[in-house]
Amino acid sequence: MTEDNKKTPEFQDREDNRSMQEIHSAAFRESPLPEEGNERGPIWMYAVIILTFAFGFFYIGRYLGEVSDRAHVLFTAPPTEAVEEIEVDLIAEGQRIYGRVCQACHQANGQGIAGVFPTLAGTEWVVEQPDKSVLMILNGLQGELVRERATYNGVMPPFARQLDDFEIAAVVSYIRNAFGNEGSEIDPDRVARIRELTADISGAYNPQTIVETAARIGAELAE
Repeated sequence: MTEDNKKTPEFQDREDNRSMQEIHSAAFRESPLPEEGNERGPIWMYAVIILTFAFGFFYIGRYLGEVSDRAHVLFTAPPTEAVEEIEVDLIAEGQRIYGRVCQACHQANGQGIAGVFPTLAGTEWVVEQPDKSVLMILNGLQGELVRERATYNGVMPPFARQLDDFEIAAVVSYIRNAFGNEGSEIDPDRVARIRELTADISGAYNPQTIVETAARIGAELAE
């Protein structure tokens, strides 16, 4: 056998005299694996959460206002001081309503339009029989109307739904004291009573039915 054949092959087992600690020292140097579910999140995520809470507390403290029952007490408690009543000029208010509702037909000077809308100046139904003016405003008027040898055949729409009792009293009071007329003011309570007494009437009056209705309710209004 030659000398080369006497050499020990490299893959042959060799005797290792290292201790077990030395052999596994590399394993001891490794960090332990984290347990599942306990992994720590990134730092930026915790910063965002903290800032969100901080902003929320600031916003609530800044805009929530005072938490107390004072607001309810203020709304439910009776006023400590008497409320001053404001006196309303009935005729001035009537002038405003006339300009908004009546002027287009009866004109700013109350002369109306020939053959269509009658004049309000010196008119008997306005100056001497104001209840008829109230009736016309509530239900309207249609049909041929003769005034001072002038004939009118227009249509007046009803305003019972558009105007309340105070507004009707105001506009009637105004036309009774405008355009050269001189008359007393109409009480809104009287308008309310007329509205009540004629609540069963539907449709517009004509010159005959308005005279009959005014006569019928006249006795009850006088009580």
